[in-house]
Amino acid sequence: MITHSSVQIANALLGINAVSINFNKPFLYTFVSGIKGPMYCDNRRLLSHPKKRRMLVNEFVKVAKKLKFDVVGGVSTGGIPWAALVAEKLNKPMIYIRPEPKGYGRKRQIEGDFKKGSKILLIEDLISTGSSAISAIRAIRKNNGSVSDCIFIFTYEFDISKKNFSKIKCKMHPLLTFSDLVQIATKQGYLKKNESIKLIKWNEDPKHYKN
Repeated sequence: MITHSSVQIANALLGINAVSINFNKPFLYTFVSGIKGPMYCDNRRLLSHPKKRRMLVNEFVKVAKKLKFDVVGGVSTGGIPWAALVAEKLNKPMIYIRPEPKGYGRKRQIEGDFKKGSKILLIEDLISTGSSAISAIRAIRKNNGSVSDCIFIFTYEFDISKKNFSKIKCKMHPLLTFSDLVQIATKQGYLKKNESIKLIKWNEDPKHYKN
């Protein structure tokens, strides 16, 4: 459902050309999950724009204030800066979680002061299949912490991500969804109607999509 917040975030991304569209094959964009597609949403560019960055942090905080947690946790690497900004705004401790334990030093996977029994609010920048966030959730639970909520800027809304989060029993809190972004971008003329139809078709079955 399109809200004032989702319109703000979509406008912020579109305004700095953080949403790239290219239907030429082979597709230019490959996600960390291995999925290929005609669209890429580069949330990290928002970090370079102070006004937009502040707006995003405020949106994270609005959601976070409705949840119960002790520590803000950032998923490496995209979630780390947002987790730091949110933790500062809420005056909460912060940790970050690597994809795997560091191969030297103390060989930690979780960095920061992490106490057993802590309830972590996970912060990520983008969800495609959710594999990075789920790896972080498993690491937290393995180290006797708990996590039941993950806030992220954008989700492609792939069915596999919903199934993965449901399986691991963690609630998804997207600030902006793929369907809302496509709808807003089409209304504003950033996308042509035929392009939005193609994107929705790709999104429904990215592995078997034919242009």
